[in-house]
Amino acid sequence: MGRKISIIGSGNVATNLAHAFDRAGHDILQVISANSERAKQLANCFGAYYGNSISSVDLNADFIIICVNDESYFNVLEELPKGLKPIICHTSGPVSMDVISGYAPNFGVFYPLQSLRKEKYIDFLDVPIFIEGNSTNVIENLMNLADTISNKISEVSSVEREKYHLAAVFANNFTNLMYTLSHKYLEDESLDFQNLIPIIKETANRLADGKPESWQTGPAKRGDTAIMQKHIDMLEDPRLKEIYKQLSDYIRSN
Repeated sequence: MGRKISIIGSGNVATNLAHAFDRAGHDILQVISANSERAKQLANCFGAYYGNSISSVDLNADFIIICVNDESYFNVLEELPKGLKPIICHTSGPVSMDVISGYAPNFGVFYPLQSLRKEKYIDFLDVPIFIEGNSTNVIENLMNLADTISNKISEVSSVEREKYHLAAVFANNFTNLMYTLSHKYLEDESLDFQNLIPIIKETANRLADGKPESWQTGPAKRGDTAIMQKHIDMLEDPRLKEIYKQLSDYIRSN
């Protein structure tokens, strides 16, 4: 049976989760966001109520899912009616579950470990969803909700989740920065970044075959100092030179 869900937020996470829950047969009751126009656009996808007043949250919801940036949780929680019966959960990696303590009797975390964009709705089937709750009942309910959209569900503590989030910053955010630097370098040289797509895909595909360190290649791994120095000399931006040196030194020392 579908559950009744209120979403607070209208950004990347809110948009993707709302659509995933809707596809799974749940009822999106409302979308509340400081950005009224985005709240309206998202709510209209489901025929749901929309607004910008958090105090108007639907008390008949089974879940109130807070999908806002990490700096906004305190303000959102302060505006919630006290003693809410629905399960209140946030969707943040680095924010402790205990931030909700004192605002509601039933609370937890529903954290999808994925990079999300509101412009592209993803299939959560293979996305790890980390669950935490302040009681066995909350954990069970959040697990059951997650089970309707994902095959990879785990109960993970706030401390463990924060470590996963840190690792994801290295694996995703910093990696994307490397793509950005490569793209800009080739663009400045009037060359085509698309020619790097096959090697990027091959590198990512290798991850399923073992530990990443076993697949490290390149001049730093080989200790080819002549090529490394040539690359450094080719770079005009001193910041890129320093990044190249530091990453190469780290590869050589491991």
